[in-house]
Amino acid sequence: MSESVLIDLEEKPSALCDSTAERLVGDGLIVCRCRFPPQQEAWISVRQTMLVRPAASVTVRWRGVEDQTETTARMTRQALHLIPPGSAIRIEWVGGDRALVLGLTAAFLDTHVAPEFDGRVPRLAPQATIRDAALAEMMSWFEAALDGSAAAGVRSLELAGITFGLRLFEVYGEEESAGGYATGGLGASRQRRIATFIDGNLDRRVSLNEMAGVVGLGSSHFRTVFRATFGQSPSRYLHERRIEKAKTLLLDPNRTIVDIALEVGYSSHGHFTTVFRKVTGTTPSRFRLDRL
Repeated sequence: MSESVLIDLEEKPSALCDSTAERLVGDGLIVCRCRFPPQQEAWISVRQTMLVRPAASVTVRWRGVEDQTETTARMTRQALHLIPPGSAIRIEWVGGDRALVLGLTAAFLDTHVAPEFDGRVPRLAPQATIRDAALAEMMSWFEAALDGSAAAGVRSLELAGITFGLRLFEVYGEEESAGGYATGGLGASRQRRIATFIDGNLDRRVSLNEMAGVVGLGSSHFRTVFRATFGQSPSRYLHERRIEKAKTLLLDPNRTIVDIALEVGYSSHGHFTTVFRKVTGTTPSRFRLDRL
């Protein structure tokens, strides 16, 4: 492995943060505006559970130490990296290096998260992109806290932090006792995680390998347990979720069908219409006319 950088947000400054002025600490949470280290070939690991949101849209190249291939994705301010302690990650951003970072310390997890999960903190897997509207909104609260008075900012951090932590571990955590598949399918927390991931990525191409990585499985095993859980293949499920979103968008007469097709991940009107008819038995145009 090449050079490694340990990021500890409790240090002032850390290996990540530019300054200590834009930094708040409260109730075991740390929020700061930061800059990624310039060493593009460095592997990073973290002391605290870390969520990272870009300051502006960037193209990210991400690779975990156990990954066979590199993931490339487009990140906006609505997307987050999730980096738990004990993970080695290589990240390269193109288009910017500034970020809002939230760190959840071990003390915070023990005090506020573990009691909600029978005294154990669920395991988190590293994820290149989480698109979760609730978490993204709370990250904006944390950013606003940095811009107010220090005392008010700490109070905001403490109030919102528990909600954020419970949402994070409820959706993306995997309880240690749920490692097996008693029913032959995905456990409840993995079901929530993959369903949330798919709904947050309906506007782009998502590979089977990427979906499998979200729940920490190989692609072949993932395909099998996904079908056992949802009763259909990952591809079919993805198409059906896209079409469900498209149905809602079609009720807005100001949106063109081409724009809707692009918004739900289809590169052409023709492809969108073919899939829509296959799933619903009618065309997008007919669906709209029957309801408007």
